[in-house]
Amino acid sequence: MKTVIYSFLFTALAPLTAQTHHAFRVAYDFNRTETLEGQVVKLELVNPHARIFINVTSEDGKVEEWMIEGPGRLALERRGWTEDMFVGREAITAIGNPSSEGRSAIWLEKIIMPDGTEIIDPLIADQLAIENERRERARRASQ
Repeated sequence: MKTVIYSFLFTALAPLTAQTHHAFRVAYDFNRTETLEGQVVKLELVNPHARIFINVTSEDGKVEEWMIEGPGRLALERRGWTEDMFVGREAITAIGNPSSEGRSAIWLEKIIMPDGTEIIDPLIADQLAIENERRERARRASQ
C-alpha cells in the first residue's frame, strides 16, 4: 500500500517540481525574439541561471540596463565561458526572448561579439547538433 501511495505522490508531484525549477519558461515569451545592442556592464556566471547586464541606449538617448539571462555556470563553462570573457564595456548584440512580465530582460538565444563571433545558448546549440546528426543519418540511410 505504501508503494502505491509513494508512486502516486511521485507521479503527481514530479511535474510540479520540474515546472518550478524551469519557471523561467513562464517569465519569458518564447514566441517572440528581440535584438538588443549595448555595452556589457557585468557578467554573473552563476547557477542556476547566468546573467549578463548591458547598457542599451534608446532612440531618445536614454540609457537603460537590460539583463540577458541564460543557462547556468556549469553549462556555460563546459562551452568555454569564463568570468572575464567580456572585457571593458564591450559592445555586443544580444538576441533572445523578451520578458513576459514587462522587465528589461531577455532569455539568451545568441550573442554576437564585435568581431562577428556568435555565441549560441548551449540548449539551442545542443538541439541544432542533434537535428544536424538526425539529418545526416537520414541522408546516409537514403543513399
